[in-house]
Amino acid sequence: MPKKIDPLNKKLYGSVTAMLTVTDVKAAAAFYQKAFGFAKRGIMNGPDGKAVHAELTLRSTTLMLGPEIPQMGSRAAKTIGASPTSLYLLTENVDKSVAKALKFGATPKGPVMDMFWGDRCGVVIDPDGYIWMVATHMAEPTPKEMQKKMKEQMASQRAARAASGS
Repeated sequence: MPKKIDPLNKKLYGSVTAMLTVTDVKAAAAFYQKAFGFAKRGIMNGPDGKAVHAELTLRSTTLMLGPEIPQMGSRAAKTIGASPTSLYLLTENVDKSVAKALKFGATPKGPVMDMFWGDRCGVVIDPDGYIWMVATHMAEPTPKEMQKKMKEQMASQRAARAASGS
């Protein structure tokens, strides 16, 4: 009797899996492993020996990587100069995680700071141009506390921008 196949492939994937187009699959896989702690599930090479697909895992999340294929409209964020997507990565220690990502080639996009919703966050741009908001969950404010902290944080940011002239 044939083995029953799970159409959702729950053994390997969650409901949604991010798939990033990168300029160099092997280099991107190495960066995500070193900088963010992903484990390599596998890398598939094409007939020419170049990597055409990679799968990385972190806790219960899979991240797929694929190469640029301009004729199919597949380009990395770095190539087009921006990404409309950002990734939110929860870590045990955001300060250490951001420092590690910077060490391996990420670019900072602002300081690590406590946010009004209870997470401490830092934002980095990876070598392929994708934005990663790295966070550690620190507090669970009530909706009322969150509103108050949001107003305070926004006022503080406006004052800082005014003081710097930007």
